[in-house]
Amino acid sequence: MARITRAVPHLLAEEVKARMKNDPRSWCRQRWMIIYNALIDPRDAKAIAKHVGVSVHTVHQVISTYNRLGVAAIETPGKGGRHHAYLTVEEERDLLFPFFERAEKGELTTVAQIKRTFEEQVGHEVDERTIARLLKRHEWRKLVPRPFHPQAEKEKQIQFKQNFKKLVEDAIQTRDPTDQRPVLVMAQDEACFGRISIPKRSWVPKHKRPFVPRQIVREYTYGGTLK
Repeated sequence: MARITRAVPHLLAEEVKARMKNDPRSWCRQRWMIIYNALIDPRDAKAIAKHVGVSVHTVHQVISTYNRLGVAAIETPGKGGRHHAYLTVEEERDLLFPFFERAEKGELTTVAQIKRTFEEQVGHEVDERTIARLLKRHEWRKLVPRPFHPQAEKEKQIQFKQNFKKLVEDAIQTRDPTDQRPVLVMAQDEACFGRISIPKRSWVPKHKRPFVPRQIVREYTYGGTLK
């Protein structure tokens, strides 16, 4: 004769039924359905498993845990989530805040720097993949800062862009009226020998693009002597 599976009446049948219907988590509703069947109609675990649509092992596990622990056996956090995280999301945001300010200034922010700060806060070493997941979670990305020349004058550049069309028209007015050749707008640049400081890629928050100076460093030679 098959062994009868019974549930200990930690809760009344009506309360179990209400939780079975109203719990927002599907896996909790399924557990309450197993308990409800074992409470109001105790029978073979195989029959309950067939009625609920689960395995016999699941029925034995749920009923055994519920009989020992009561409601606490059902109201578990469930799978997934950050149950073993080193820091909360708010703590991670506070940890990244100084690097956020540095990124806006165009200073290089590397995984190694963030990793050292992270390890100082948690008190032990962590894998680089932990930092990579942290940066992805806070929507940071790695890109090259936008360069600019340190001697550039922003206001003059804006004025030139705004007045460029008028400057071209004024220049056209100075030529011979009989000259009907098409106007060709050309740009002029100068070449020089030297070393150019090239900005490297850096970690920055989403929607941020830092600006960093990009200086040309010239080295001249006189009589074979490098100065």
